[in-house]
Amino acid sequence: MSSNFNFNGPITGPVQAGDHTVQHNTVYNSGTSTAEALRLATDLVRELGPSAPPEAEAVRAELARAEASNEPPDHGRIRAWLNTVSLGVGTGSSALVLSEGIMRALGG
Repeated sequence: MSSNFNFNGPITGPVQAGDHTVQHNTVYNSGTSTAEALRLATDLVRELGPSAPPEAEAVRAELARAEASNEPPDHGRIRAWLNTVSLGVGTGSSALVLSEGIMRALGG
């Protein structure tokens, strides 16, 4: 059995119950942070250096645009660009960790 619940605010998470055990994974969702995502995207571009794919810079540029105009970034485009970047980096690399951090900072 699995269900989601909300408890007095922003603490949410899935619950899995079985025979005499209940597992609760709490997710603290503080919303989106474009500024944090932009910082991570800048680190990602720097980490990849001259061999950075254009999608890495596109992520950084979209986040900078959103931050400057005080608008939400285009999550769909960012996710697609980060998927492309992730294909070209090694598992466990700092670039992959930064890509995942960007998505977490955006709430996804």
